[in-house]
Amino acid sequence: MARFKQFHDPELSIWQAAVGEVEAQRSVGAQTLDVGAPIVVTGRPDDLDDMSSEAIAYCNQVDTGTPIAQATAGHPATEGLLQTAGFCSLTALKIAKAKLLGNATALEQYKNELAKFGDCDPKYAEAAAKYAEYFVAQQKQIPYIPYKNLSDFVIDGKFPAQAKIAIVGDWGTGQETAKLVLRQIMNKNPDVVIHLGDIYYAGTQFEVTSYFLQLWQQVLNLGPNFDRIPTFTLTGNHDMYSGGAPYYQLIKQLGQPASYFCLRNANWQFVAMDTGYNDHNPSAAGAGATYLQDPEVTWLADKVNNAGARNTVLLSHHQLFTAYDSIANKEINLRLYTQVSPFLPKVALWIWGHEHDFVPYDSYQNLKRSCCLGHGAFPVGMDELPKDPKYADVPVIKDASGKNMRLGITDGQYNHGYAIIEIDGAAGKVSYYQDSDEDTPMLTQSLT
Repeated sequence: MARFKQFHDPELSIWQAAVGEVEAQRSVGAQTLDVGAPIVVTGRPDDLDDMSSEAIAYCNQVDTGTPIAQATAGHPATEGLLQTAGFCSLTALKIAKAKLLGNATALEQYKNELAKFGDCDPKYAEAAAKYAEYFVAQQKQIPYIPYKNLSDFVIDGKFPAQAKIAIVGDWGTGQETAKLVLRQIMNKNPDVVIHLGDIYYAGTQFEVTSYFLQLWQQVLNLGPNFDRIPTFTLTGNHDMYSGGAPYYQLIKQLGQPASYFCLRNANWQFVAMDTGYNDHNPSAAGAGATYLQDPEVTWLADKVNNAGARNTVLLSHHQLFTAYDSIANKEINLRLYTQVSPFLPKVALWIWGHEHDFVPYDSYQNLKRSCCLGHGAFPVGMDELPKDPKYADVPVIKDASGKNMRLGITDGQYNHGYAIIEIDGAAGKVSYYQDSDEDTPMLTQSLT
């Protein structure tokens, strides 16, 4: 069986979402919450089933540009799952596209091809129909919520002067690790919990309900109205791949006013940005160089520049810069940097996700502190992250031995984790934990 894998491509992600939903609905764990309600599941398996594994094989071939054998009959010479070389997914997607184009002749041809190939599960045709549904949704305008007044989306009174704010990124996998990380957060009795975005694979209604909302409500004991403690979730690119409507329904259920907001008390403000809107279609956003809507920049600058005595923590899904990856072939997102650079010296800390890694940064580009916190739940093998920085000038904080701080490894995979920000009046500190040790933080920094 294949391990969970995602792709920075809306069409591939929608296909993974369609296949995964069809598989989950027929699984033993499928259950309805109410009569007539959509089928949801209690979580995604750690070892993916056959259809999802084969879909990953197909997506990987497309993503890497590897040719896919387009046999239309007969069984491959070798045995096992992956020798189908993506054929089942390829043919099912042909069915979906023929359906979208209204080509009845091609639709019948590809259905016959799929039926002739004995290793292809009949439910691929069902997945093709689901893909067509989500593909149409992805073409619609994202229901982004603009502000009317600069005072909009400012949230007061949700946490006291002495409080704990928990932050986790890229958490929406629905797997056991996600549940473990959230239980560890729950054990720390936070006053607020904030997710930095990405519900995999494409933020469909099924995924939002099954792999985020259900688990979020249950583990954090939020109650029937989701309001025992305030919780929020930002927009990641994967949340937007199916058109964004399920995400906006989700934040409505959480009581969150928009995809960007300012959560504050007398001494602190946590200002969340929407970097997902302009990465819902990577080819249009310039290979990952996402940015903010211009009116949102005005709103954001107002919050930071008029913070008064408050300390500011910025939150986003996407990174401003990176040491180990690249953004449009550079270490810094120049388009986003141009928008935020005027007020970066006024920011105490910026936390982002997107990269499935933990990388705390020292002062850089007039930003005092920042951290990549994208290791909330997504499984990453020990050979999948670079050992050495791609951009050595981007200052990663050192560990006790003088080396760049890196996550530990358990059973061949990098550990997962989260941040806890503790505030006490005007004082504040952030502690970063990995799930292998919920008592001892990897790093603690003063924010004042």
